[in-house]
Amino acid sequence: MKKAPMIAAALSAFVAAGFAQEKRVLVAYYSKSGNTEKVAREIAAETGGTLARIVERDPYPADKKAHMERAKDEHRRRVRPEIECPVADLSAYDVIFVGYPLWCGHAPAPVLTFLESHDFDGKRVKIVPFVTYGGSPFARGTEDVRQSAPGAAFGKTIAVRAATVPKSADRVRKEARQAMERAERSIFFFWRQN
Repeated sequence: MKKAPMIAAALSAFVAAGFAQEKRVLVAYYSKSGNTEKVAREIAAETGGTLARIVERDPYPADKKAHMERAKDEHRRRVRPEIECPVADLSAYDVIFVGYPLWCGHAPAPVLTFLESHDFDGKRVKIVPFVTYGGSPFARGTEDVRQSAPGAAFGKTIAVRAATVPKSADRVRKEARQAMERAERSIFFFWRQN
């Protein structure tokens, strides 16, 4: 018998024995229009994760142009605004879904504040970004997040075009399930090596 099928069978048995139910999942998100929050709620419903909304202490202007100017300035100057988030210690979680809208192709500064306020080095946590976007490609926005969480392991990004959010629940849940399966495999191998 080849090694790959044996490992897959052993992993399936391990997951079936209850490891998946013991996963501690956080769904942290930043949302202005409500689109990212809708995606976050679908992910939390599928994974049993705890929802945690990231909120900036100094709200962005209601005027769209002023809002985008501030967002661009924060990105250019690497500003990290103060935030409120109900989670102070991420070490209690195995998988952290981090969601945000893309602003001019980048993650909003409050999300980067959230990530940079935690140390992921040497932790066995997996971060799974999820983004809502309009016209911008989402690759740069996930690059921002990866740079703000050095030492963290990252899963495949779940990306949802803003216009399709109302019709995306099934796809989001499927991708969240797949992210959990990949996280279980990677945490299993981490556990085997330590």
